[in-house]
Amino acid sequence: MRCAKIIFLILTSAVLLALPASAQDGKALYRNNCKVCHDKGSLHKQYAPMTLTQAQWRKFYSAKLAASHATVVHPNTGKKLFESLTPEQMKAIQRFCIDHAADSEAPATCG
Repeated sequence: MRCAKIIFLILTSAVLLALPASAQDGKALYRNNCKVCHDKGSLHKQYAPMTLTQAQWRKFYSAKLAASHATVVHPNTGKKLFESLTPEQMKAIQRFCIDHAADSEAPATCG
């Protein structure tokens, strides 16, 4: 019985590692990479997932992100934002923003 539990835990872990980035990962990535410049009182305006609607977030990520953040340097690492994040991490942040937008079923402030 104990062996079966261990095998179950190993298989479960393997499956979880193979899954794409979750919304929780997106939330942590948003906090650590977006909120550092877009928090309350920021010169760059305050943005949180519920600041925009799902359609507005989609438009931002498809048409505005690359141009508006091409030269942005992360204040904590000193690296360009797009050099610090993988495409998968960017997708996780995007998914978090869209899934928790103002018109979603679960709006979030990312507080």
